[in-house]
Amino acid sequence: MKAIISITTILAMTLAFSVSAEGNLAGEEATKSQENQSCGAIVLYNKPPSTRNMHFASIVSIDGHNISSTAQSFNLSPGKHILRVQEHITEESLTRRRGEAKNFHIIEFEVEANKKYSLGAKYIRKNRSKYKSGEYWTPSVWKTSNVECKV
Repeated sequence: MKAIISITTILAMTLAFSVSAEGNLAGEEATKSQENQSCGAIVLYNKPPSTRNMHFASIVSIDGHNISSTAQSFNLSPGKHILRVQEHITEESLTRRRGEAKNFHIIEFEVEANKKYSLGAKYIRKNRSKYKSGEYWTPSVWKTSNVECKV
């Protein structure tokens, strides 16, 4: 025996499916909209913890865009960003050779929504003679915390 489906039934099923699909898409769009409004923050401190060999670092550019040298907090969208980070290490052993040192690193930084990253320059004492290659330091997050962040 063949099942006979009326046109009314097909229209009702189509309508139900389209309403369900639209509701789901609207929910996905709302989630994407919330993600687009969320952010993470990178914060720079003039005096990070010296007990961890941390020193002040500045961000020179984000995703190829130059940044104000006085800015110390950056709200960024979640995802990967390219940062050019410059160290400001105050070790006496480096001051004589400062002009020859590679004092910046370009890093890929993964930002998560509602996270705050405290960024500094970690001095690697055992590599202090490798100042031309920049191996004497590395950009380092010394603290991560949860924060409410909206763009």
